Amino acid sequence: MTICGNAGYNRGDDAIALALVEGLRARLPELHARVAMIALGSIAATDEVRPFLAARRRPRGLLGLAYAIARADLVIIGGGSIIQDKFGGGRVKGITGYAWMVARLAALFGRPVITAPIGVDAITTERARQSAAELLASARAIFVRDTRSMANCDAILAAAAAPVLQMACDPALALAGAAPCPDGPVILAPAFEGEFDELVIDIFARIATEVVERLGREVIVVSMDSRDDARSTRIITAVPMPARARVSASSPATLDVALDVLRGGSALIAMRLHAMILSYGSRPIACLSRTTKTDAFMEDYRVPGTGVRGDTPEAVAALLVEAVASWPQREEQAAILATRCATLDGFFDAAVALMRPQRETRTA
Repeated sequence: MTICGNAGYNRGDDAIALALVEGLRARLPELHARVAMIALGSIAATDEVRPFLAARRRPRGLLGLAYAIARADLVIIGGGSIIQDKFGGGRVKGITGYAWMVARLAALFGRPVITAPIGVDAITTERARQSAAELLASARAIFVRDTRSMANCDAILAAAAAPVLQMACDPALALAGAAPCPDGPVILAPAFEGEFDELVIDIFARIATEVVERLGREVIVVSMDSRDDARSTRIITAVPMPARARVSASSPATLDVALDVLRGGSALIAMRLHAMILSYGSRPIACLSRTTKTDAFMEDYRVPGTGVRGDTPEAVAALLVEAVASWPQREEQAAILATRCATLDGFFDAAVALMRPQRETRTA
């Protein structure tokens, strides 16, 4: 199996890849997985998992990607928000261009493709829509992770012959539900992607201050994406003394370290989707949303929160701290977690069914 997602920079994307491996190995213990990485280091190489650098704009990187796809019994595209045109949505640029190339290479080598339960954003250009439709239509099975992604995918494939869309939760949700830690710090997980950065710093600094002063808790600002480190540090320096003495930063280099930080918290206030996914069902969560995927998560998973421009920074911070001061959604979220995780069985069953003919041919 070769997984072509966005692992490397973001601990959430690492979680998706490793959850996919874990779920399939539970059904096929002899499975070996190659995991395409944007940057190496956050997923360790083992006998079962081989990370490789998918630097597709370099000859060696493209050759490595082609080799991993040619050797696979199954190619999994995703997860994460693979279909989007925020950073380029043609056949070359952006994550959609990368996924399009993976789909073309799989077709060249005659390898079946399935999408992990992916996020699908609303597409804004015809060029991006065509690229997205081509790569999705080439898959043997298409899974999406939420109702908004389903609607957006329907719109993209309106005029294309494609498999019936299926719903399953984000694979990383299988790693959620750890035992709560009621006496732990409050974890903050901001996100920085060039939009609203100064506003995000202001809001999270206010949140940290209010958590210390109102709730009497320690605060840890965690960078789920290695590119967030410097701006996360700026949140801490914006917290006034003496509250700043009770606020610290964490920059986990691997998923295991990130899980330790998240599971050690008593509550979470986050912009990063996978910080919320990995903490879901085990502690209070509040969301500061800036994009479709976090809007959809709040809606589908009954998570309280607001948009990054929902009100003044003071009001937004107060709302989010109030949302985690109690946890009225606890039983409801536990039931949602169990129900959604059960949907992964359909995805893994479909993946195994696609792999079997390839394996039988190879071993014949």
